[in-house]
Amino acid sequence: MEDTEDAGRDIPPRKAGTTEPKGEAARRYGRNIFIAIIIGLAINILLGLFVDFDKVKATLAQAQAQAWQILLPFAAIVAVYVIDAIRFQIVFWQFGVRLSFGDALYNNVIGYFFSSITPSSAGGYPMQIYHFAKLGLDTTVSTNVTFSRLMVSNFVQLLILVIFAKEGIRLLALSGNGAYILGLGMLTTLVASIFLLFVFFRPTLIGRLALRLEGSRLGRMVGRLAKNERWAESLSAWSFGLRDSFRFLWRTKVPAVIADSLLFILVEVVWALGLYYPLASLSGVTLRFDDFLFAFIVCGLVSAYVPTPGSSGSVEAAYALVLGGLTGGFGAALTAVFLWRLGAYYLHLVVGGLTYALVPVRKGAYAPSADGAVRRLKPAGPASPGS
Repeated sequence: MEDTEDAGRDIPPRKAGTTEPKGEAARRYGRNIFIAIIIGLAINILLGLFVDFDKVKATLAQAQAQAWQILLPFAAIVAVYVIDAIRFQIVFWQFGVRLSFGDALYNNVIGYFFSSITPSSAGGYPMQIYHFAKLGLDTTVSTNVTFSRLMVSNFVQLLILVIFAKEGIRLLALSGNGAYILGLGMLTTLVASIFLLFVFFRPTLIGRLALRLEGSRLGRMVGRLAKNERWAESLSAWSFGLRDSFRFLWRTKVPAVIADSLLFILVEVVWALGLYYPLASLSGVTLRFDDFLFAFIVCGLVSAYVPTPGSSGSVEAAYALVLGGLTGGFGAALTAVFLWRLGAYYLHLVVGGLTYALVPVRKGAYAPSADGAVRRLKPAGPASPGS
């Protein structure tokens, strides 16, 4: 007891639900942003060593004269924010939650930001769920909605790869060294789809696995970190709720799932157009859009599993190698990819960072209303920004 009391005097207590002081979090986010930028620039410089610098210089000079090649990718991501916000509203509606457009939009902006600064872009979904929980929404429902979006995206991407499989095989022969990336991307999609299907149809296995681990050294460590020795039982109960929530959405709300899927297809097209037109302008080669969309999706899937913040560096390398092989101009492809990433990624680090830092989130903003639906409560005082 004496050691515990001494430790308590040395370390100031933290509020429940917090993990680190705000200053430490800001420094960590800043460090991740810096790492992401440095890795991205380093990869671009490294790739530049394999091309004719005179051609790259000429292409860059042309690119600098056309601001739209940066603004178009930037605008494409803004459009994606809007479409994804509508997707959230549609799916939450099925659970009786009237999510406001402003909250849905904010959630997507910070989700993209945290995906951009965490290894393998893995931090976006957890942060989105955390934001919904802070608003007062049910965690099981929020997890279901967020995970369902992941399922929809994976299924749609798999469907596109299956539909254009024949064209994909042809692209393998045309993409030169990029063929290895395309092949790996197809394999990655298949493995990821199988894993997600397994979790989707058997979410209770998460809880069962936790119960088996609870008494192990790893389980005890998780209990200490979570400050809950019965964490596995809580997770098991939560997994059953997640299973019921999955069944409700995917069995009884099929039109909503279909609408969400169609909107995700639109998201993929908008994402791709942000690179398609700059590439055509710089390379002088206009690929068939279905061929480009296939390569675009596959490259994205491969690079997403590289453990750098926001998959920085791997994205530039994958897209430059594949698109350089398809257009026959690696220098133009590398320049187009760099400008696309500048507008669609690096500038949005600023947008997301400022949004997260400056826009407040009102805790417990949602509650059941008289008609049974969960709605945003009107603030007692003057409306705060983002409310």
